[in-house]
Amino acid sequence: MSNETNETPVQGRKVGIARFFELLGRDLWPLYKSGFLCVLGFLPGTALAVFGMMAGSALLTVVGGVVGGLVGGPFLSGMIDTVLRALRDEPGYWWHTYRMAWKQNWRESLLPGAGAGFCLGLWAFLLYALPDLENVPISVWICMVLGIFFLLVFCLYLFAQVVLVSVSQTERLKNAALFMIGFLPRTLAAGAVLCIYWGVMLAWMPYTIPVVLILGFWLPCTLALQIIYPALDKAFHLEKTITARREDEINDLMEQHGHTSV
Repeated sequence: MSNETNETPVQGRKVGIARFFELLGRDLWPLYKSGFLCVLGFLPGTALAVFGMMAGSALLTVVGGVVGGLVGGPFLSGMIDTVLRALRDEPGYWWHTYRMAWKQNWRESLLPGAGAGFCLGLWAFLLYALPDLENVPISVWICMVLGIFFLLVFCLYLFAQVVLVSVSQTERLKNAALFMIGFLPRTLAAGAVLCIYWGVMLAWMPYTIPVVLILGFWLPCTLALQIIYPALDKAFHLEKTITARREDEINDLMEQHGHTSV
């Protein structure tokens, strides 16, 4: 990740906002770089989707969403890997771990990316078209808000699994749904963070474009993943796995040192 992360995890980590600022103080540059690459990855598809909305073409907008998901999905996985390594206090040089994660996960990111892009493209076109319609029921607006709320968190759970575990796409979908229901308070909190952030960014476009280039995907993703990380750890035993792996690495080094001494 970064040179500053070459340290062992400390028992009794900080929590809440103190933990967030601890991550920023230590891993801000890796988080920013991975987030900026993620913005660039989604840019072509987003531009096509925006053109489709302005042209009044639902098909072009949805195609733009799919293209954005296909191209940007691997970059999103790379950024999520960076955030999760920071949350696990995992050492390593960022560019090395980022390239390794990209190579390992890019194929598995394509289908979730395309599916998420399709849904987001369709939602964006409907949201763009609704104000021009007359007498739109309030229930429709509520469904639009709830739909994007749960879609964003569902995608976060989905892509976190792409990075963390090797399972089938069907299993990932099932797990994401179970996580959303089983850890509902964390789901609601993470969804609120994502919706508020992107709601503000979209509401004030194009004035927020410089903000997106700086804060991009990494800021809301870091906050949301910090919220759901205990759920992921409970399901996949992340901390135990990392601890066991480090103990094995230390034992291997000690054995090699012993052989060398002999």
